[in-house]
Amino acid sequence: MVRRRLLATLAGVATTMLVAAGGANGGAITGEAEPTGPLAAEMAAALAEQPGGVQLSDNAMAWDDGEVVVVWPNPGDDAAPLGLGDGVRSDVVEALGLAELAAPLQPASGVEARGSASTCPWGYYCFYTASNFDGARYQFSSTCSGYASSWGFDNNTSSWVNRNSSRNYHAYDYVGGSRLWTMVPGTSDSYVGSSADNRMSYWTCSSA
Repeated sequence: MVRRRLLATLAGVATTMLVAAGGANGGAITGEAEPTGPLAAEMAAALAEQPGGVQLSDNAMAWDDGEVVVVWPNPGDDAAPLGLGDGVRSDVVEALGLAELAAPLQPASGVEARGSASTCPWGYYCFYTASNFDGARYQFSSTCSGYASSWGFDNNTSSWVNRNSSRNYHAYDYVGGSRLWTMVPGTSDSYVGSSADNRMSYWTCSSA
């Protein structure tokens, strides 16, 4: 699910999203586009770690044209909502081609899935900051490797899902350190175990 669209297409909706200034000063955020809603503080902290995000809803932000999406639980909730949550910025979501994330398939019962592997969208792999797929959800599509510290969840992963059909993902406590687990396509783990819990700081991938 590779989306390499230009952020310039979002110029007309700058007041509803977060954009990075171009060039060497890519981390600058415009005053009009500061995070809004009940999770604004969490979003601002995420931008401090990784500038260039755009706000998709009251619960979610995206980077790299939707290749990375973070969805936070509503205040007082244990699990991030299915899809993008509340207050979806439809113009931004449509401009990025992420409409399927805003309106994902509901479970057969019609009850919104929370705290389940089904919250990770097809084509993504997801890390969760709590067991049983609770907590904040960090979704990645084409990213092969990364540092959890770059996204604000260093040593804070307790469960995961891999719905990317072509890659295995390998979690480590640090670069060159012990492998904590491997995420095979189509699998999930509601708890990584006491020996690996809240230890991941780096991951990489290999062909499935």
